[in-house]
Amino acid sequence: MSTDREHGVVVSSGEMKREFEIGGFDEAVIIVRSPEPHLACWRDVGGWVLQHQGEVDTRLLRGWGLPRATGREWRLGHPDGGVGQVRLMQLDQAGPQADMRPDDQCWDAGGIFDLNVRVRDVATQAAALHALHWHGASPPIRWDFGGLIVKEWLTRGPDNVRLALIERIEPPLPGADQPVGLGPVFNSSQIVRDMDAALDFYCRVLGFQRAVSFQTGALPSAANVMGLPPGLAAQASLDLHIVHPQGLKEGSVEIVSVNGADGLDLSDTAMLPNFGMALLRLPVRGLSLLAEHLVRQGWPLAMPPTRVRLVPHGEVDLLAVRAPEGARLEFYEAAA
Repeated sequence: MSTDREHGVVVSSGEMKREFEIGGFDEAVIIVRSPEPHLACWRDVGGWVLQHQGEVDTRLLRGWGLPRATGREWRLGHPDGGVGQVRLMQLDQAGPQADMRPDDQCWDAGGIFDLNVRVRDVATQAAALHALHWHGASPPIRWDFGGLIVKEWLTRGPDNVRLALIERIEPPLPGADQPVGLGPVFNSSQIVRDMDAALDFYCRVLGFQRAVSFQTGALPSAANVMGLPPGLAAQASLDLHIVHPQGLKEGSVEIVSVNGADGLDLSDTAMLPNFGMALLRLPVRGLSLLAEHLVRQGWPLAMPPTRVRLVPHGEVDLLAVRAPEGARLEFYEAAA
């Protein structure tokens, strides 16, 4: 019996099967050495609120291949709502832990590179984060992001976590959409060496749609958002695609190739339980069909469907895959 599969929908030639539908990511998980510096960032500077703190479900840790581990977690979100939440996790008895992207540069590939938040005034937020020992790849940079003029600051903090603080200049965001503090996480970037493989995974295997696609051409011989030395920047260019299950720019994944920089491949270290930006979580309707679809596509599951308790969702079924260069995605659905 043949089947057609397109954009996350499974259709049988004999009968209509229940389709699976993936949503944009609504949570980013960060594994931390200590929660305090991250809480200072999100709460004190960002104005976020602590929504939950408690024990990590050991069923999840067993599913991660950490049968002896225990953990604490802190879930934070912007007070105005939005789906881009952050969950901090601190693990015990998890075995050796290093950074996901150790001693990296912005042009090195592998794993999850950053989390993107909108800000009303990037200079003000940069000064506040400087006081907490966050440091940028460059000063805030004004640049043309595919037709939008933005001012962006790529900053790195504890556990090698990177945030992209983005202030919209032209056209400006409506006043009601300009966040107080740090806005919800609306996008997350991955640096890749093989753009074709990344797009095949997201667009063909998972059925994501492109929301933005553009190439910069040679970067100017000046300070730039990626922190490339001005004397070398003209040798590099950016190939950038934003993808999302419905082609939106909220809960989206940004895939970036820094052509000409010849960065390192850090995908082998972008593994649990290392410290840093561990994974993105995406809701799905029809998780069992998604699992079957991935198997048919020949895509290995990093974690088969596993039932866990995930606050605030209650009991969920959850599976995981790794993108071609190591970024981990977890898909979840409320347990039947």
